[in-house]
Amino acid sequence: MSPSHSGTEAVRIEGVSNPFSDSAVGSVWNGAMVDVPEIHAQVSAGLRRIIEERAAGIHHRCQMLYGDAGSGKTHVARRMRLELEQDASRLVPFAWIRMQASPSMMWRHLRRNLADDLTRRPFRDSTQLAALLAARREAIEAVEHRGLAVVLEHLAEGRFRRDGRAWLAGDLLPDAVLDAMGLSLADADEEMSEDESRRVVYALAALIAPWPMVLCLDQLEALQSHPRDANGLFAIGKLLAALHDDAPNVVVVGCVQTGLIADLAASLSKAEQDRYQALALRPLTGAEVRALVRARLQSRPEIARLRPPGAGEYWPIDVSRLDPLVESREGAGARKVIFECEQMFRAAQSLPSQDGPLEDRLEEKFAESSAAAASEVRGDTSSSVLSDALPRLLYLRGLKAERIGVPKWVDHLCAAAGGREIAVVVANESPRVLWRKLDKICLGWDPRLRDLVIIRDAMNPIPATAAGAIERLEELERRGARIVTPSREALIALDAARRLLADAETGDLTYRGDRVAPSTVEQWIRNHLPSPATQVLDSVTGSAAAGPAKPPSGLVLALAALMADCKVASIEWARGELGCEARELEECARQNPDQFGLLAGAEPAVFERIPADSGA
Repeated sequence: MSPSHSGTEAVRIEGVSNPFSDSAVGSVWNGAMVDVPEIHAQVSAGLRRIIEERAAGIHHRCQMLYGDAGSGKTHVARRMRLELEQDASRLVPFAWIRMQASPSMMWRHLRRNLADDLTRRPFRDSTQLAALLAARREAIEAVEHRGLAVVLEHLAEGRFRRDGRAWLAGDLLPDAVLDAMGLSLADADEEMSEDESRRVVYALAALIAPWPMVLCLDQLEALQSHPRDANGLFAIGKLLAALHDDAPNVVVVGCVQTGLIADLAASLSKAEQDRYQALALRPLTGAEVRALVRARLQSRPEIARLRPPGAGEYWPIDVSRLDPLVESREGAGARKVIFECEQMFRAAQSLPSQDGPLEDRLEEKFAESSAAAASEVRGDTSSSVLSDALPRLLYLRGLKAERIGVPKWVDHLCAAAGGREIAVVVANESPRVLWRKLDKICLGWDPRLRDLVIIRDAMNPIPATAAGAIERLEELERRGARIVTPSREALIALDAARRLLADAETGDLTYRGDRVAPSTVEQWIRNHLPSPATQVLDSVTGSAAAGPAKPPSGLVLALAALMADCKVASIEWARGELGCEARELEECARQNPDQFGLLAGAEPAVFERIPADSGA
């Protein structure tokens, strides 16, 4: 008889909430969770010491937490966040950033998420930025980045709160708003925007100096668009080196899978490797497994009251069934232990296992990712979705996207069937910047050498007044370029797919307590990617089925801009605004049914179509 059971199986605990129901720490911002201080205590103590010493001016290397999936990396980061927040004697800003981004946009991704964590996460009845401005108001004058200094001054005075937060995150603001705030007009290209975001991150860190700031960079593997992606590995090395060298008061804590440590060691230079220190999260010992089970059971006091006479302290869990995990070659991870206990607790409640087929699990996770994407995909975030999603999904079609050693006007260079190259350009810039970019492409692109795909999504329409940009776009289209205008529905599907792929690659996608193999997720996405996203990929690769002649892409984007303003308009009025024939306008709407709709009647009209899952 197990020491955890008394043999009195008639005692029922069906009304008790399962204390093992959350095997994964989804976010460091989660509320109350069970913590067992002795698990990974040495690593946590080391991180606290580094933060203390950084406050005293001692400069450490970046810290890289590594372990197998479910080993507790996010849990350690959450513990660190809570300790910093609960220490009322000082203020150490903390940001937790999942690095699901294209390397070409990693600084903009870092800036956006740092700004969001500083301005939107609750912190001691306020926000971290509000607390910083109250404590360091005099330091604003010393901020070298003029734009940041102006925005911080506005926020400290309670002015332009919404627009100030948006500027911090890197959002594009209307010229009139920038002028009212005393800021220069946004007229930067992609390369300049990336460099600007890097300087803003450094300047925010300098505002706090000599106090430390903690940046926890989770899922660093996500900077790779596919396994063994050298571009992603080099991006990780450059990011860590830059933060180490140019932001000396920042404590960088990276979280990666065990395998990535070896990949980095094999790919990065010695100088880059010297910028970080690897910290292993070891498997749990038998004593730690029992401490974890005990703490979870104690989080539900009613379990102790229901415990039969003579039953052990772990009732209704048979802890001896966990010993094989401890003794296995890979060892016991916290996530797997908690999952096994969840199943035992459900059995004690006479409940079946919750896990259905893996196919259902993936469908459920894709739906969750789609819901998150629907709430976050906007015109100012769609470029990051496209830049990260396209290489991941093109890889599933056998196309490897290169980002190093390509012409400056190219975002991704892919080899298509037969070896012909496809130059992919994401062109979501402001009309002024777009005109200059397209002008460079007109000069630099030779159709004899490679195909050209220009992507300008429907959430970034080109106003009819941007005649120069539209003219260049249509000129490139006449020369054979493929112009792709993904709808919002397509962007949501692309974003959901890239999230699912990144979670699989980083070990955060689980089934029955184990990580789901990335190859399994890749095959599922090949079979289940929604058609709006599939059509985008077909257009990029040139495999789209032939159909009726398409209207000029400039007209599609101009109509999208018009509909963004008025939502619905008569065909006659819209025709006059866009300078086209009524039949052209109607054909444009018919061939883009995920963006526009037509209303028949005495006065036909066109309207903006909103996806059902957009939350509108």
